[in-house]
Amino acid sequence: MIGEEFNNSKIKIGELLVKNNLITQSQLQEALEIQKKTGKKIGEILIEENYISEYEFKNFLSLQKGYKQINLSKISNEIDVKASNLISKEYALKMKVFPFKFENEMLAVATLDPLNIYLNDELRMLTGYEVEPYISTNKDIEVAIRTYMSDEHSLKEVEEITKDLDFSIEDDLAEDIDLQKNPLIRLANQIILKAIMMRASDIHIEPQEKHCLVRFRIDGILQVIREVPKTVQRLLISRYKIMSGMDITETRLPQDGRSSFNYHNRFIDLRFASLPSVFGENISIRILNREESIFNLQNLGMPEREMDVYGKVIKQPYGSVIITGPTGSGKTSTLYASLTQISTPEKKIYTVEDPVEYKFPHIMQVQVNQKIGMSFAASLRAMMRSDPDIIMIGEIRDYETAKIAVEASITGHLVLTTLHTNDAPSSVARLFEMGIEPYMIASALRCVVAQRLLRRLCPACKKEADMSNIVISDEVFSILKDKKIYEKTGCSQCNNTGYLGRVGIFSVLLVTPRIRKMILDKSGTDAIENQARQDGMRTLLESAAEKVADGITSLEEMYRVVF
Repeated sequence: MIGEEFNNSKIKIGELLVKNNLITQSQLQEALEIQKKTGKKIGEILIEENYISEYEFKNFLSLQKGYKQINLSKISNEIDVKASNLISKEYALKMKVFPFKFENEMLAVATLDPLNIYLNDELRMLTGYEVEPYISTNKDIEVAIRTYMSDEHSLKEVEEITKDLDFSIEDDLAEDIDLQKNPLIRLANQIILKAIMMRASDIHIEPQEKHCLVRFRIDGILQVIREVPKTVQRLLISRYKIMSGMDITETRLPQDGRSSFNYHNRFIDLRFASLPSVFGENISIRILNREESIFNLQNLGMPEREMDVYGKVIKQPYGSVIITGPTGSGKTSTLYASLTQISTPEKKIYTVEDPVEYKFPHIMQVQVNQKIGMSFAASLRAMMRSDPDIIMIGEIRDYETAKIAVEASITGHLVLTTLHTNDAPSSVARLFEMGIEPYMIASALRCVVAQRLLRRLCPACKKEADMSNIVISDEVFSILKDKKIYEKTGCSQCNNTGYLGRVGIFSVLLVTPRIRKMILDKSGTDAIENQARQDGMRTLLESAAEKVADGITSLEEMYRVVF
């Protein structure tokens, strides 16, 4: 009987097939000869040579190994299209898998190889379900994919979502969108347009266990826009991967891509990033506004006194200027605004960035590529041989980059760059920690600007705050004394957040002769800060308090950002 020898795991599959009279000994020998030349599996060869049918082989294999077997053509009434559409059609065809139903909170999947643990793990990650594999034939799986994964079910759900108020857009834009017959493309475009209309800086498509979240980052804070069904998730992610030029079949590795979008006859740059997570691929879309006004120093919110100091520093022919702050504090915008201000036909300007976010005419922008050895340091060394006047470095991350930047400043170049520190005086200590000699820092450094972004109170709904029970810290008491203080409320104009837009706060440390001597003496951060304040530097908290006193932001927002 078939299965008598199955308990002996040492007997190979070919020998078992011979023993059970499913193939002959000569057929097995011929298959083994072919295997030596091709490296294919013995079962695959036997089926290709028509020594055994695929159905007979799979049936035999399921009995031998104890696999669950499924004949998809005989269970059409049990196939659940919601299960089938948890993965893309392209992926199913490539991997030869077909999810056909939910079973005890698990996903039943027809596959050619139930023991492929890597494939099973990948399916679990993509769908959010534990996988129950069933062995099936290649023909059955392909027919089922083409029959049940036509996308009709998912596209109907997409069609419904495009009509949802959460993704409603301006009438003139809606007319253009409606011309697009494919509901998936319409939804993908609608989400991007809605994000632009709401002034979002980022879109997040976030797979969850049973659904998918669409969130926008507006004024630095993430807001949930809508939940979409799991079946729509994989279509939407596939669409964005196609838009950005990513490999749609690669779901295990992070990918990056770019695209652009036409909004009111101006192009918006989009930067895409995919990241595999336990419930599927997370897609993040950075919206990069090319509007020139955002790269104007006067529009960043820097007070007149600080603007005068900073404006004079960046017009000097050489030296280092450091912008410091956490991720998302507007450092890149300040750097670009500075370059825009000082760019003239007489100056050669290079930038080295990771990544290049905005593209500018007459500025040579270089993209870091670690895979080929194009690091910040390698790029800087090449630039130093290319006759630069001004160099912008996206970020100083290591000793080598810092050393080249400082040397460039000393040898007659203006260098603009960023660091990650909490305040301006800490940047000097950070350079010490990197191993840069005090005399080099003292010679190169001209100015350090610490900055943050505060949300602006919505002018339509802000209201005067009751200050009777609020204690104001001594550091800003003199700034806020006898001033009208406002707080958030929330209305339709600001999406009920109470805030609309953002404004920068700045602390500008000018390297005066006294501070230069303190750097040479390797003085501590507190001592440098005390001297800088005597020289006229305002702290970030003081700068934020002035915005509160002017009714631009709230005390709550000030203490949220500056602590």
